[in-house]
Amino acid sequence: MPKLYIKAQDLEDYDSVKVFNERGKEVYYTKDDFIATGHRIKLYLADTISECAYVQEKYVRDEIRFEFAARDKFGTIWRDSRSRMQRYNVDFDEDWEVEGDAVSWNYVVHSGSLEPMKVKSMPYLIPGQALNMCETYILDFDSDSDMLIGLAFALALYALNKYQY
Repeated sequence: MPKLYIKAQDLEDYDSVKVFNERGKEVYYTKDDFIATGHRIKLYLADTISECAYVQEKYVRDEIRFEFAARDKFGTIWRDSRSRMQRYNVDFDEDWEVEGDAVSWNYVVHSGSLEPMKVKSMPYLIPGQALNMCETYILDFDSDSDMLIGLAFALALYALNKYQY
């Protein structure tokens, strides 16, 4: 099962981070796009200027939504305003549902009976990185094909919780 790692402090402070694989190699990086209307996070392949995915804030009927896209897949996520609990609506062709605590990065994404992605936050030393252990977001995917869209989804969910007014 492929995994991606993000240093939590970097994401909380900057929205521009490096994303590492299980060997500690940088595979993606993000940049916050200040020129865009609303919040926009662009994802790039490591060591390139090739944008491969994005997260974009959208306003629909006085509601904040975040669109996420990678290659030929895209979707939208927003809070379920009718629920008192932490629930989200996901408009995505694979029918994803979030179970767990998305605010603290401890959740599972369900697609029917499958779990394409698990996310957890824990103190972890990313292989090949700085010698200090830090709070790390670990994204665990069921298959390689879910990695990029799953990363975009996780960043959209993060942005939704961070920028909810």
